[in-house]
Amino acid sequence: KDLGQEVSKKRPRETPNYFVSIPITDDQILDRIEDVQELIFTKEPDLLRALLPVQTMHLTIIVAHLRTEEEVKKAVLALKHSKTKVEAILQGKNLNMTFHGVGQFNNQVIYVKMLEEDQKMLSRIAEAVEECFIDMNLNISGSKDFKPHLTFLKLSKAPRLKRRGFRKICSDLYKEYEDSYFGTEVFSQIDLCAMRKKKQESGYYYCECSINVGSGSMGESKEQ
Repeated sequence: KDLGQEVSKKRPRETPNYFVSIPITDDQILDRIEDVQELIFTKEPDLLRALLPVQTMHLTIIVAHLRTEEEVKKAVLALKHSKTKVEAILQGKNLNMTFHGVGQFNNQVIYVKMLEEDQKMLSRIAEAVEECFIDMNLNISGSKDFKPHLTFLKLSKAPRLKRRGFRKICSDLYKEYEDSYFGTEVFSQIDLCAMRKKKQESGYYYCECSINVGSGSMGESKEQ
């Protein structure tokens, strides 16, 4: 029997319903993203529905399919366990995440890029978090390779546009910002968020648990 098939039979690819992420809250970054969104909307009002609210800005580390409350509890534990590993990587230093320039995937997803040199340590952190989830035997099979980017426009958010033949987002819509500096966020928090639960009043996703990391962290983790 093909081993690959065996594995996939055992664990079907269920649609992710949770994700682990780093929230982006720096005002300068969010204001700049709103500026680009406004520019795109001015040039192409149809794209309004494809814009993502800045209150939801985050970097995704992994996605997970958690079937039961029990699995959600295990995921909360996994995130808490990752704190020690993450702190060991940071060694008490601040990790600055610098955002510069705009990129795209297949002309259907538009995002703010993160400086290459700031990504190295972040990738190690993502790996540490992933290991903790695997140790808990949680289903993170839907996760892609960690490539930090801030998505602010997604064609898939507006399926109607596609039906009307809108299949590509032209780079002319945001070329003024293609090489712009957006700002720097100091890495300080990792969240476990629910995709399908009602968002918080702030507009951010429902958080099952947050851990604070880095030199500014008080060592506390918050749980809903």
